[in-house]
Amino acid sequence: MASSSRPQAWLPGNDPGPEALLRAAEQIGHAIGGRAASAPRCAEPTWTALPVRSVASPSPHERRAALERALAWAKGAGASWDGIEFPIDADGNASARACRDLSRGEPILTIPRRLMIIDNELGGSATGRDALAAWLPLEARDPTSRWRAHLDAQPAHLAELPMFHDEADLAQLAGTTAYELAADDARAVRSRYAQLSPELRERISLAEFAWGCAIVTSRAFHAPGSVEPRIALLPIVDFMNHRLGDTTWSYDPKAAMFVVTTERTFAIGDEVHFSYGDRSNTHLFVHYGFTEPNNAVSEAGLLFERASDPVVAVAAHLLWRLPLDAAPRMRVACRVDHRFLRALSLARLHAASPADRARASEAGLGPDGDIPWLGGSIEEGAFAVLAAAARRSLELLDAHAPRASDTAWDRSCAIVRSGERSVLESIIELASAVRVHLCEGDPARVRAAADAIPVDEPGAPRLLRQYLRALADAL
Repeated sequence: MASSSRPQAWLPGNDPGPEALLRAAEQIGHAIGGRAASAPRCAEPTWTALPVRSVASPSPHERRAALERALAWAKGAGASWDGIEFPIDADGNASARACRDLSRGEPILTIPRRLMIIDNELGGSATGRDALAAWLPLEARDPTSRWRAHLDAQPAHLAELPMFHDEADLAQLAGTTAYELAADDARAVRSRYAQLSPELRERISLAEFAWGCAIVTSRAFHAPGSVEPRIALLPIVDFMNHRLGDTTWSYDPKAAMFVVTTERTFAIGDEVHFSYGDRSNTHLFVHYGFTEPNNAVSEAGLLFERASDPVVAVAAHLLWRLPLDAAPRMRVACRVDHRFLRALSLARLHAASPADRARASEAGLGPDGDIPWLGGSIEEGAFAVLAAAARRSLELLDAHAPRASDTAWDRSCAIVRSGERSVLESIIELASAVRVHLCEGDPARVRAAADAIPVDEPGAPRLLRQYLRALADAL
């Protein structure tokens, strides 16, 4: 056999570009040839709840006292706040509220760097998130810890997070991307615990490590002032509840201070929030344990059919690390961002012929391997693939009827399901609405069609407006 037919000869060299990966996929896919095209239905991940830390939950009175000690400790160590206070409710939960009228642009909270708990400054064998997650239960046992007041203010349990709930509760999320993410989180915690050193596993249990992971997931931020991707716990900032648009933050490297500043005006008594990011209810519920009923951000998973053409499956694996042995599920929001464009690229790959793929390689792929616009007929086929993926996800969602209950958990699950459904329905509507524009070759007319859609229109109209503007740029 000639050397050019050997599998290793098909693989590109070191640090290949996306075009080289696509060409390699053509050769590998053709060699695979008659692989079975049918794919099993996407099964829900198996669910096993994580164990709960065996520590008694404090009473509301004890919780209040711990939060007050944390505030006094932080102020004594150099933290300061002006124009806000931190009232504690009857259940022992803190929030930030304006204690006077606040104008936009006022600095209201400063935290010195020496109060930040940063992953790479803890020592030990674990690194990154695992370093923080393992450090927390160990440090919480030390009565002489310099972080004693802050650690006592952390919740003893995070029962609101899905990864600690049983299978009956998680059934309320069956068919959703949230279920898949929660199952992935639970599996990842177990896997990461198993990778800790034997000495560390002798000192902390899986339940303690899971608690540490939950604290990090729900309370850690990118470490300000660090060039490398470090994460940190920021005392007092974690007392503030989430909402977009109330505040922003900056880091003053000279003063070594984390500064929270208002982004709007507040009247005395108004709650002042800190943004955890532009997050969907799917993300908020899985990683923080709450939902926002009027959240404008939604996401869902598009369940693609496993490719009948092995070239498509191999290309998707090489370009985007999608699975070879399962139907890929890709998360998208109701906006044309990098995730939507990645899903559209996969759909274009499904709709393209070998000649179209060769043309894409010659024209050049995006820096992340995204497939470019290949013409109106290919794009219409791609949107048909997207719509089919959305319908598949809707079928999975509808296959599970949630129980009739009005608990806080079930209300949040219903909010998540509703948000994911709205994204999937919007994508199906977009696939129908976009067809009339795909044969238009004049960028100016495409842009005019986009501008005719009101900016504040939600759902499918917003998707169409954003897509048409991207299309005008590509023509």
